[in-house]
Amino acid sequence: MIWLIGLAVGFGATVLVTPALRNWFKKIKVAQLVMRTNGRGPDHAAKAGTPTMGGAGFVLVVVIAYIILAFILGLHSATGWAVLIAVVVYAIVGGFDDSIKIWNHRDEGFRFLPKLTAQIVAAILAIIVLALGHFDFVLALPFGWGSLHGLAIYTIFTIFWLVGWSNATNLTDGLDGLASGTAVIAYIAYTLIALQQANQALVLLNTLMVGALLGFLVFNRYPASIFMGDTGSLALGAGLAMNSLVLHVEWSLILIGFVFMIETLTVMIQITSFRLTGRRVFLMTPIHHSFEKGGLLGNPKHPWSEWRVDTLFWSVGLIAAGLYFLIQK
Repeated sequence: MIWLIGLAVGFGATVLVTPALRNWFKKIKVAQLVMRTNGRGPDHAAKAGTPTMGGAGFVLVVVIAYIILAFILGLHSATGWAVLIAVVVYAIVGGFDDSIKIWNHRDEGFRFLPKLTAQIVAAILAIIVLALGHFDFVLALPFGWGSLHGLAIYTIFTIFWLVGWSNATNLTDGLDGLASGTAVIAYIAYTLIALQQANQALVLLNTLMVGALLGFLVFNRYPASIFMGDTGSLALGAGLAMNSLVLHVEWSLILIGFVFMIETLTVMIQITSFRLTGRRVFLMTPIHHSFEKGGLLGNPKHPWSEWRVDTLFWSVGLIAAGLYFLIQK
C-alpha cells in the first residue's frame, strides 16, 4: 500500500532527522526571535532562543523520499513533480526569509519584491512541468459558472493561488503545533481526493508529507522544542495550493484550508479597520492570538492556553474538510 509506505517513511525519517537538526541549530544559534506586540499580545518571551527553520528537516525528508520511492515504484507523474517543485522552491524562499530575520536580528525578512518574484518563478516552473506532462489547463469556475481555458489564464491563477495560500499558511504558524496540525488535516484530505482519482504519485507525496508532519509534531507540539519557520509554512501552503490545482479541485481549498483562509481574512479586516477608523475589530491578529489573549469571548481576563487554541482550530479544520466531502457526495 503506497499510502502506508508514505506515512511510515515520512514519520520515521522525520522523527530521526528533527532532533539532530534541532541540536545543530542550537549550536549555530538558529533561534526564534521574540514576537513584538508592544504589550498588546500574549507574552511569548519564553519562546525566544527556540531553534527555528525546522521545516527544512521535514521538507528534505519528503523531497528525498519522494524522489527515491517514485522511481522505485514507477510513479512518474507530472502532477507529483509539479507539487514537489512548488514545495521545494517555496521552502527555499522561506529559508532565505528565516535566515535574514535570524542573522540580521529583525522581524522583517525577505523584501517584498524579491520574495514575490521568487514565488512567481516557482509557480511558472510548476506550470512548465505540467505542460511537459500534457496537463489539461482548464480552470472550472465555482457554482457551475462554466470554465476558463488556456495556459495564460491558468498561469495567472496559479501564481495568485500559490502566493495567497502559502502566505495564509505562514500567518497560521504562530502557536506551537498549530500550523503543522492543521496542515496534517488538509494533506489527509488531498490524499483522499488523490485516492479517489487514482493519482498514486500524489498519494505517495501527500502521505509522505502527513507522516513527516506527524513526526515533526512530536517536537513542535506545546511546548515546542523547534519551530518550522517560514521554511516550512510557505512550503506547506504551496503544496496544498498545487494539490488543489493538479487534482482539478481548486475551490476545495476554501473549505479544506478554511483555517488558513480565516487567519488571513482577519488580518485583512484588522488592517482595513484600523487604517479607516483607528479601531481594531479583534484583540489581535492573526486570529489565533486573539483566542490566546481573550478566549472565545475576547475577554482578556480569561485567556486560553495554546493547547486549547490548537484544539479549537484543528477541530474547525477537520469539520470544514469533512464538510467538503459531504458536499461532494
